Amino acid sequence: MNNLEINKVHDFWNSESCGERYALGDSNVEKFLNEEKSRYKLEPYIKKFANFDEYKNKDVLEIGVGFGCDHSQIARQKPNSLTGIDLTQRAIDNTELRFKNLGLNSSLKTDNAEKLSFEDNTFGAIYSWGVLHHSPDTKKCFDELHRVLKPGGFAKIMIYHKHSPVGWMLWIKYGLFKFRPFRSLENIYSDYLESPGTKAYTIEEAKELVKQFSNAEISVQLSFGDLLDGNVGVRHKGLLLSLAKVMYPKLLIKMIAKFFPIGLFLLIKVEK
Repeated sequence: MNNLEINKVHDFWNSESCGERYALGDSNVEKFLNEEKSRYKLEPYIKKFANFDEYKNKDVLEIGVGFGCDHSQIARQKPNSLTGIDLTQRAIDNTELRFKNLGLNSSLKTDNAEKLSFEDNTFGAIYSWGVLHHSPDTKKCFDELHRVLKPGGFAKIMIYHKHSPVGWMLWIKYGLFKFRPFRSLENIYSDYLESPGTKAYTIEEAKELVKQFSNAEISVQLSFGDLLDGNVGVRHKGLLLSLAKVMYPKLLIKMIAKFFPIGLFLLIKVEK
């Protein structure tokens, strides 16, 4: 692991937890509930994929709690035990505050997904939404996930998919329009999609990441970013984004996605 790389990822997310900008309201409870409402209205596919009911009576680990929204959904299912980790103290503090205000319980701490501080075969279920692709060594994260998962246990993970409207739009802005049309999608994702070094994978590459598991199901999901919904593109605001939001062929993108695997999210369910 390159400490400089992991520190850059840490510093990016320690400035603002994922989802934090949607926490609007006068009280902490109001902020957390408004963020929850916004999250699942904008991304209804999260609940469909996660199927939080499945975590009931299990020993559960979430890798990358962020602002704690999905973690609170798991906690409400009364798991046998619940543990949440994040690279940043900011995320842990936010999630602890959320749980205190909502009357929920979890064991929360900072940890590194490339070197989890748990014994082998500890958890019956693991959940991670949009986290592992930010790590400098994503393959090592999957190996660690496999190590701490109990035999017969399952994990649900979302990582970024290479072939997506988000990637193509970023390439147009930072490749084509910067007179650098030969910039690869790997380079574009690494430099312009969230934290430095962010990666995106093809379906075949994702299969390699999870080949140590006994069973794997992988599908592609259009994200709200692919459809330019919500407050997307804050880092890339400008005339081009404003025009794109007005002229964007959202219905056409949705139609194409029915026949071809395009979309920013790779939804992965694995079993050990």
